[in-house]
Amino acid sequence: MKKIGLVAASMLVGACAGPGAETSTTVEPTTTTTTPAPLQGVVPDQPLIPQGSVEGADYLFVSAAVSLEDAVHAYIIGFRDNQGEVMVMTWGDDESQVTTSDPMVDELDLDLQIPGPMPTSVTQMPDGSWAMYGFGVPAAAGSTPIVWRASSDSPIGPWREVTTVYEVGGPGAWDGAWIDFPTVTVTEDGVSMLYEGASDAEPNTSHLGVATSDDGISWVRPDAPTMSPEDCEDVSSIRMPRLLPMEEDWLHAFVGIVGREEEPPIRVVSGRDPLDPMCDGAEVALSAEDLPSSSGIHSYALVRTGSGPALLVESLDSTGSGSAVWLIPLES
Repeated sequence: MKKIGLVAASMLVGACAGPGAETSTTVEPTTTTTTPAPLQGVVPDQPLIPQGSVEGADYLFVSAAVSLEDAVHAYIIGFRDNQGEVMVMTWGDDESQVTTSDPMVDELDLDLQIPGPMPTSVTQMPDGSWAMYGFGVPAAAGSTPIVWRASSDSPIGPWREVTTVYEVGGPGAWDGAWIDFPTVTVTEDGVSMLYEGASDAEPNTSHLGVATSDDGISWVRPDAPTMSPEDCEDVSSIRMPRLLPMEEDWLHAFVGIVGREEEPPIRVVSGRDPLDPMCDGAEVALSAEDLPSSSGIHSYALVRTGSGPALLVESLDSTGSGSAVWLIPLES
């Protein structure tokens, strides 16, 4: 295994949507006030899911992940010829045994533009049911992004009862032009949704905001972003927020774009309140140059494994022919 230093290299975030995918469980961590510890990725010798190993899929977009005690369920979107299919890939302690199932996300009554439904958060609600949140742009001309929600009795589906639960803000709002990558968490204080947004005035500059809810359906929109590029040193846009509850704290990951950087790295910080993400203490945990034969990191999620937290990362092949998925442990 190769241990990565805190090197700022590059990452391709050509995600299949607007400017600019983790999930939560019902674990109730205690927010700490200790100094966040820098985390670094440890790259294994081989990818978890090699390129070309999934029939009918050249690219494997890491969309969401659910970390349970006995298994990790990862939502992967397999793309070929600009058409995607959502699948669940599951593994336990034996990471060499990965099984695939159909969560029926593609059968939901969602009429969206390409790339279709992008589930980015799967969360167990207080009543024991499971909720999936994702984003997309309705097929009708002139539509703006929405956040949708579906329900299930299981973290791997099948999913049903889809409905739109969140839309862009009004004219002049910080999130009036774009919203995406919702990450929903359940805590003792209620339900929160961390998401990325951009305004009409600065459509290429993304901020992070936290909406709150009592039931995960009706949301209170934040008047202003919780975390903005100016809060972070040398960062011009913040994308792809992820949250992961651990036993005693939270992990917060995001992509911080610097200037015209086309391949920004993933930054991770621990010990943060899920309602108050901050840049302070966030260090580069993984860059594209750390991965073998990679031309960029296209998507990622945070997961909790039996040995600790990890990044689940889609790495683009250097020839531009597809991507592989790597499971990369995080160590302090």
